[in-house]
Amino acid sequence: MIIAGERAISLVTWNESHFHQLYPLANNPKIAMNLKDSFPQPYTIHDARYWIEHNQKFNPPQNFAIEFEGKLAGAIGSDRGSDELRTNMELGFWIGEPYWGKGIACEAVKLYTKFIFEKFDIQRIFAQVYDFNGQSMNVLEKAGYIPEAILKRAFIKNGVIGDIFQYVIVRGEDGN
Repeated sequence: MIIAGERAISLVTWNESHFHQLYPLANNPKIAMNLKDSFPQPYTIHDARYWIEHNQKFNPPQNFAIEFEGKLAGAIGSDRGSDELRTNMELGFWIGEPYWGKGIACEAVKLYTKFIFEKFDIQRIFAQVYDFNGQSMNVLEKAGYIPEAILKRAFIKNGVIGDIFQYVIVRGEDGN
């Protein structure tokens, strides 16, 4: 599946063509610093293989490769809440360092949000951002997400405790 955007940006289901591009792009401590600790660091060829194979079983897909001008530029996806929280999906995304500052993340978040509201019976998509990651906060706001909460002293990364900023977009309040 390919979700085409403007400016040569596409969301593409993970496939073998991404394998040799993924692990060198994802193996960057600057990316891992802004993601949950479950994101491997270092990111190895084995991590890339697992991720691609894991994502080939979803229909409809929940996780996509972000391509810019036909090359892997990053990733975007979500996890659905369970039980009474099943009306929620938590968004996550990252862009490889060579592609920073090009507006790719904002367009990818907009494309992905539209897709999720069309394909899944959820009511809200939220994203959590560490307090030092102003770039991701800007991306979310430009994509139509609004600040919802600040979770005080809610994370620890590299021995430093900080706040999590939570952003949300709600079905019907986003034009969908």
